[in-house]
Amino acid sequence: MSDSTNNEVYHSAPGTSLADPYNIPGILFFFAGVVGLASTLTAAGYGFGSWAAVGAIVTAVFFVASITVFVVEHERLRRLALRH
Repeated sequence: MSDSTNNEVYHSAPGTSLADPYNIPGILFFFAGVVGLASTLTAAGYGFGSWAAVGAIVTAVFFVASITVFVVEHERLRRLALRH
């Protein structure tokens, strides 16, 4: 992976970090967590306790993965900004 995302050294405006392709996995993990949460609540509402437990674990994994990807990307950009 390259350390340069665009011609910019650091994202100067709030919306430019969303256009960074390194954030796409974190965004996808977050959306998968939201879908998992909705599915888990639906399964729990219909009384499928075992599926609700599996869904809760999968949802937690997606949310933790999303946060991890965002933190790693933030640290990469912070190091890149400090270097310049």
